[in-house]
Amino acid sequence: MCGRFSLTTPLEELVKQYLIEEIHEDWQPRYNIAPSQNVLSLISHKGKRRAGGITWGLVPHWANPAKWKPLINARSETLLDKPSFRSLVHSRRMVVFADGFYEWKKEKSVKVPVRFQLNKEEPFVFAGLWDKNGEVATSTILTTEANSLVGHVHERMPVMLTNREDIEKWLNTDEYSFAQAASVLKPLPHEWMKGYQVSSTVNSPKHDTSECIVPVSSGI
Repeated sequence: MCGRFSLTTPLEELVKQYLIEEIHEDWQPRYNIAPSQNVLSLISHKGKRRAGGITWGLVPHWANPAKWKPLINARSETLLDKPSFRSLVHSRRMVVFADGFYEWKKEKSVKVPVRFQLNKEEPFVFAGLWDKNGEVATSTILTTEANSLVGHVHERMPVMLTNREDIEKWLNTDEYSFAQAASVLKPLPHEWMKGYQVSSTVNSPKHDTSECIVPVSSGI
């Protein structure tokens, strides 16, 4: 799954790397992004890439928000089977910017937080879906089976997209059907990633400082 992540990359770098044409968010570095909070997302709208904030935790357009538990993750293997997602995969695909994510490794009675990144510590995006309930837009991050690195900690991992072709295929719902875009929904190769233990500071979403990403061990 994916329940916490970071985005510390400068906004101007994201604009350049992801060919963002419109942006509607003044993003500041975040070290411990949690469900229900604002995340920085990207969609393709009428041929233009538009970035902006969106609430993390999907509430379908047909759901009663007062009775609905927001969906922070969606299993990529069963999207077409779920009423919450089956229509969104055709027209409401999006990505969420990140540069690391956290999982908790069970060691006896303690859960140890581990941060995963790309080897070169570059930004990447999570594949996601979005919907709008009334005036509120919400999102979910897609997951897949874990690669061998993340699998030491958790059986699932977020779908991470790192190359322009895959990102374009997922974003561009006009040019690519879901059947075509679904090929990107797979684990990132383990050799492209690294992981390291971080302090328990990250355990609380109230803590959102650079201390959250400081290594306390060299690897997992």
